[in-house]
Amino acid sequence: MINDIFINIQELEGELQDMQQTAELFNIKLSLLNQKITYIFSKIKECKKFEDADNYLEMLDKIQCGLACLFYKYDIGMSDRLIRFIQDFDNFEETYKANYFKKITSGEYSF
Repeated sequence: MINDIFINIQELEGELQDMQQTAELFNIKLSLLNQKITYIFSKIKECKKFEDADNYLEMLDKIQCGLACLFYKYDIGMSDRLIRFIQDFDNFEETYKANYFKKITSGEYSF
């Protein structure tokens, strides 16, 4: 047994268990977010006009921004699908929104 005031095996085990539980919860949240993105894409696909899809496109922009922060700033691993989404929807300005609206509604771009 190590006799060190800075290292305690029970504390280490507890911290590692907490980290594993956090990782499991994070994976669940990423999976749910993946489903929400899929749903938002399906709602955009149903829109007849660009204006009808604007709120959904804004949601995608907010999701992309949050995921990009996790991916680039905190180096959080994600599925290839989410990484592609992060990269494709970077700098999601008005002209790009209209372009992606056309691609999503035509089926050219899917999530």
